Amino acid sequence: MKHRLLGIALVIVIGLTGCSKKEPLPPITEWEKNQDPYFKVQFDYPKGWFKGGESGRMTFTSSEAAAAKFADPTSREAPDGAQIMVSYEKKDSLMTLQAYVDEETADYTASGFNVKPAEPVTVDGLPALKFGYSGRYTEKTVVEAVRVVVLKDSVLYKATFWGFNDYFAPWTNVMDTYVTTAVLPRGKAAKVDESIPSTTYETISNDVLSISYPNNFNPAMPTPKGEVIFMLTLGGYRNDSNIMIDVRPAKKLTVEKVVEQNTKFYKPTSTSSATIDGMKAPYLEYSMTKDVASRAYFVVKNDKIYRVIFNYYAPAKKDFLPAFEKSVASIRIK
Repeated sequence: MKHRLLGIALVIVIGLTGCSKKEPLPPITEWEKNQDPYFKVQFDYPKGWFKGGESGRMTFTSSEAAAAKFADPTSREAPDGAQIMVSYEKKDSLMTLQAYVDEETADYTASGFNVKPAEPVTVDGLPALKFGYSGRYTEKTVVEAVRVVVLKDSVLYKATFWGFNDYFAPWTNVMDTYVTTAVLPRGKAAKVDESIPSTTYETISNDVLSISYPNNFNPAMPTPKGEVIFMLTLGGYRNDSNIMIDVRPAKKLTVEKVVEQNTKFYKPTSTSSATIDGMKAPYLEYSMTKDVASRAYFVVKNDKIYRVIFNYYAPAKKDFLPAFEKSVASIRIK
């Protein structure tokens, strides 16, 4: 996540002096472990901090109100606070860890931040690099931060602890705790083709449904829009191969009527029917682009439409289709 000034000139932080004494922040002594089933990294964070984030990124902020400050550092309404932000991203390039860090520090320097030299640390037994940066967004808003970066199995993992004004220095043990407690996903014993579905499955279960999926796919729950009341995506190494489930009101429609209304949007090459959780699930097979095959299932239950779509790289049909059909067959609707 890049922090820029949004059009306000950045003044480098050289030194800070307070006009009046403030009560010191209490030390952080209690911790909780992040074991979110949708997030691949485990680590300890301060007990009671506000949880946020999205696919591939998770944040814990010292207060819910302060979270708005990290979205807009120039905000006058949001209070100061501190935050630990952890993210990961699959990289296709062959850059080294040092090259990624050099790229980031150069970008921060060009944006006007004061950047400290990177130093080596160890995260989950792997070599990592840590660097700090600081700057001033407004006359009354100073930011200080430290970032730790590690590269594993072509995935770049980043952890950033940052705080505004008095909220950084007293709580730097938040990053120290991350470094000593972080557990990254375990690597495979033998080299495998990560572009095809794994034969090992994990299960997601919530109040809406449960589904098993290849463990080299990452689940995410985007914010629903329009009439959609729930959405789940399962994405892997290939951008053209994924599973998507959404739920919306059926408005008393039967599954046959739902399929009839949707057929014109898909221009299917064939139609068939299966069962999902013991219920009739008609499906349409179609292709929106070259070398990508798709299938859309429809189920109606409790006056809701459950739509399951998967897309896969057609030349690797023997690897993708059985795996995705297995996931669809595993769906249980709550």
